[in-house]
Parts: sequence; structure tokens; C-alpha cells
Amino acid sequence: MLGELAWDHAVQDIPEEGLAVERSASPEECAAVARSLDLLSCRSLTARYTMGPRSGGHVHLWGTVEAVVEQSCVVTLEPLLSRVAESFRVDFWPEGEIPEAAGGELDFADQLDLEPIVAGRIEVGNVVFQAVANGIDLFPRKPGATFDAPPSPQTSDDGSHPTGPFAALAKMKNKR
Repeated sequence: MLGELAWDHAVQDIPEEGLAVERSASPEECAAVARSLDLLSCRSLTARYTMGPRSGGHVHLWGTVEAVVEQSCVVTLEPLLSRVAESFRVDFWPEGEIPEAAGGELDFADQLDLEPIVAGRIEVGNVVFQAVANGIDLFPRKPGATFDAPPSPQTSDDGSHPTGPFAALAKMKNKR
């Protein structure tokens, strides 16, 4: 399944000594990434990666991705440019050989990141896209932007009764 970045390689085209690639997203690919990740825009996206064959028909992929994305500041809603720089490391296995997840507790630090080889092809674009998605700041904030919450009245205007979300609980406490 090729998604936003339809970057794939045939396993048979990966030489024994490995294959090093640098690839930049086209404007159309950047727009697709921005739409999928709910960004204002993706200004640029470049991945540098290496693939190397392993025994048993497995392929090891490792590399880095750098992107410049435009998001809305969570405080001011103004456009904000952010840089994403992530690394990735994934093993690709033939589709039928990927082990099923065992039941019980999972320790994700100990789990291999495995992806399937689909129809003899390595879908690098999906791995790059996921790395960008993981590297985006979920709460981007412009430097110096602060959120000042409106003051919350704690007592009534005459000062006699507490108000606010816990006023009813305070009244119950005082009845003891």
C-alpha cells in the first residue's frame, strides 16, 4: 500500500553491498504529507537512507529524514515553521514470515520494528512518512507566546459563598 510518499524499491535491485539513496519529496508529495498530517504546509522533506540485504530474504533499512513544516501556534493560531529531524531503523521481512504478536505485556523497547516486503518491494515512503509524523510537535508554540487564562472567581461578589467548579463540594464539607 503506497501512501503519501510512493517511494519503494524492488528487493532484487538492492546489491549485496547495500544501496544508499537521498530523495526529496516533490511539491505534490509535500502537499499530500501536509494534508495527511493536518499541517498548514510541508515546505520540504528530504530522506537519506541505506538498505542492505540480510539473510533469509530480509532487508535492513536505516536513515534520517528532515522536513520543514508549517503549523498553527496552539496559543495564537498564527502560522509557525517547525523543523523535523528524525532517524529510523526498520527490518523488512517477507510478508508471511513476520511473527504474530504474543499475548501479555509488551515492552516496545525490546520489539523489532518489522515491516512486510509486499510483492517483492520495500515501501520506504511509508517508513519516512511515519518518521515525519513522529517528529512533529503536537503543541507548537511561537517563541514568547503565552496563554493567560481568564481569572476564575473563587468567591461570590459579596465574598460570602465560594463559587467555581468545586463550590458544591465545599458546601457539603462544611455541613459535617
